[in-house]
Amino acid sequence: MQEYIIKNALIIDGSGADRYKGTIYVKNGLIGGIGDEYDVPGMPAIDAKGQVVCPGFIDGHGHSDFTLFTNHRGESKVRQGITTEVTGNCGFTAGPITEEHYDDLVHYLANTIVLDEKLQKIWHFKSQDEFLRWSARDGLSFNIVPLVGMGMIHVGVMGFDHSMPDEAQLQKMKDMLNVELDAGFFGMSTAFEYEPCNTLYPEEVWELCKVLKARDKIFTIHMRNEGMHLIDNVKEAIEIARNSGCKVEISHLKARFKPNWGMVKEALRLIDEAKAEGLDVCFDVYPYTAYGAGLIDLIPPWVKNDGPRIMCERLRDPELKAKALYDMEHGLEEWDSIMKSEGWADCVSIASLKTAGNKRFEGKTIAQMAEELGITGYEAVVKLMVDEDASVKCVWHAMCDDDLETVMTHPDAIFGTDGRACATYGPLSSGSVHPRYYGNYPRIMGYYVREKKLMSLEEAIHKSTQLPAQRFGIEGRGLIKPGYHADLVIFDPDRIREVSTFSSPHHYPEGISRVIVNGVSVIVEGEHSGMFPGEILRKFDK
Repeated sequence: MQEYIIKNALIIDGSGADRYKGTIYVKNGLIGGIGDEYDVPGMPAIDAKGQVVCPGFIDGHGHSDFTLFTNHRGESKVRQGITTEVTGNCGFTAGPITEEHYDDLVHYLANTIVLDEKLQKIWHFKSQDEFLRWSARDGLSFNIVPLVGMGMIHVGVMGFDHSMPDEAQLQKMKDMLNVELDAGFFGMSTAFEYEPCNTLYPEEVWELCKVLKARDKIFTIHMRNEGMHLIDNVKEAIEIARNSGCKVEISHLKARFKPNWGMVKEALRLIDEAKAEGLDVCFDVYPYTAYGAGLIDLIPPWVKNDGPRIMCERLRDPELKAKALYDMEHGLEEWDSIMKSEGWADCVSIASLKTAGNKRFEGKTIAQMAEELGITGYEAVVKLMVDEDASVKCVWHAMCDDDLETVMTHPDAIFGTDGRACATYGPLSSGSVHPRYYGNYPRIMGYYVREKKLMSLEEAIHKSTQLPAQRFGIEGRGLIKPGYHADLVIFDPDRIREVSTFSSPHHYPEGISRVIVNGVSVIVEGEHSGMFPGEILRKFDK
């Protein structure tokens, strides 16, 4: 259908303006106009039947680059109304791969993906752009906004070396970054929480961010600590913006672990002050009080500071294992851990495991696993780390409703999933994943808007469409406006809801009747059309 209208639409255009009734004219993948004058005899039509029609949701923080190469249909994302996803977050991307540090890179990626022998044979992508092109070889259901991982660049040049790079090494890093930016990438990401990015010299970070500034690209930061050191790390993000001049996005802003609840108010005050100063600092958030992360977070810093492979070797050593278990139980002064909280093992659920012998623990808490095996929760953590080569994904129930709602309602908040595209069938249907993989936006529109009345539907859609488009510099998307790309969602505001739960996550949402990407219907009445109009979007220097 090259030309058609969407009639009887309740239009919420993404700008935050009030809804209105109207007809949307689509031609050649673009919005050609808005008005009833387009409803003429013979014009192909989609009848919205009074439902909301809004811009497709832009996932401001996603990780589907690590699943789309397995199943390019992107089912759990596109079915919840996502038409564009910002990928390559938290410093982890598939490329660039350098052969001199290949083993280090494979071990670095273990926190996010396990590369078996089959994958390792093909996992030699010289750039993240090369990887994405390969992943999209059979088409995409939704658009991709690519970032490159800073961790991959550092490890590709220096491995897990913690020293300051010399001039030649730093130039090589800049060259690798520029390769991705030349390909139209929107920026770079990092995760200061994980090795080796948690030990980088500030000067290395600033120098790479100056490259981003010169090319009007963004730097997204998974902070090194979102708990007891939250305020210091927000200040660190602001300092990066101040020293480099680049645009900084703080990923999944939160205050995790009960002793730190309430800190988000001070974090937001600091961000507001930085913006008033003229710095370009903002943040994203997902609508849950549980987060997803690797079980490696429960291992003491000294055990893992040389990477996952060395960490597992240390945990196999009886003497070092005993010391690690002691530190896990008794804590370290500067180490912020959920294990300081009473009942911590009941708050950490195991999401995905690779070994057949441990698969039965998926969906169970650390406490349940420990009870079944007759060991302590600390011993259960170490066992999983060693058995699974450090690659264990978990769901952590560690935040509070008041903090979440405070962050969500801030006028600059943009929404994201921090999740991957999954499916209710095939290899991506395994594991007890976080429900945000399936229900993030229906939860916002159904629970927080319709039921809790936390914000208007117009505001929620604005934070899911135009605001992230502006933040990342995604041109021609995020609004229902003539000349913009026809990325659209049609849903019933009285029925849209999340079906996925923590105990049973693999379920698609309800209430979304159609999802249109670049003018092509991908989801029609809850079913995938078999069309793949998604694109890898590019942002080139002007």
